[in-house]
Amino acid sequence: MSQLDNLNEQIKTGLTKLNQQLQESPTYAQAMDRYESLPPSSQKLVRILGVLLILFFALFYPLSQLSTSQETLASFEEKRNLIRDLFRTHREASATPNIPIPPPAETLRASINAVIARAELLPEQNLGISAGTPEGKLIPASLVASVLDVRLAKLNLRQIVDIGSSLVGISQSVKMKDMIMTANAQDTRYYDVTYKLYTLNVPEPAPEPPPEPVQNNNRNRNNSGDDGK
Repeated sequence: MSQLDNLNEQIKTGLTKLNQQLQESPTYAQAMDRYESLPPSSQKLVRILGVLLILFFALFYPLSQLSTSQETLASFEEKRNLIRDLFRTHREASATPNIPIPPPAETLRASINAVIARAELLPEQNLGISAGTPEGKLIPASLVASVLDVRLAKLNLRQIVDIGSSLVGISQSVKMKDMIMTANAQDTRYYDVTYKLYTLNVPEPAPEPPPEPVQNNNRNRNNSGDDGK
């Protein structure tokens, strides 16, 4: 407590000396003369302005620091969120997607025919399944193993949606890139549809290395025993 008291005394002494030096200065004397020559209303206005000026200088630094700290905090939170988004994006990009191996061509065609059979279409509505070629840049050609065009005719909207959903559900490695719909030439109430199915070129997982051979310790012990004899 003695050090705190000494500090307070030093502050009071310094303020007293500063006040005395200010009162002894000619500028202060001139200002007081002008102040005393003013009417009471003007003196009151000067006192109010003086108090406001003192408050301004007293509060300017803390308020400026508060504003700066808020801006720094907002910048920190923005950068923190950006870093979190970058880490999350990196993890998602680095994660290996668990895409199964696509079914063989014969199995895929059989699955497509099963979907068409469940839709109970007439024979003339099934225009066949044909091999297609990769188109566009949505899926790079290097990632495509094969393309199949499933062509059906005279479908209503319910049949188009149901068959399309069933084709998409065949395998996660078989994607429907396009679905081309045109009004049937004979009956415009129905549509001729071509489903373009892309089989992804998913590499087969690398086989696990065989386990390391276990050394025969018993044989080593027997060899050591024979040497001792």
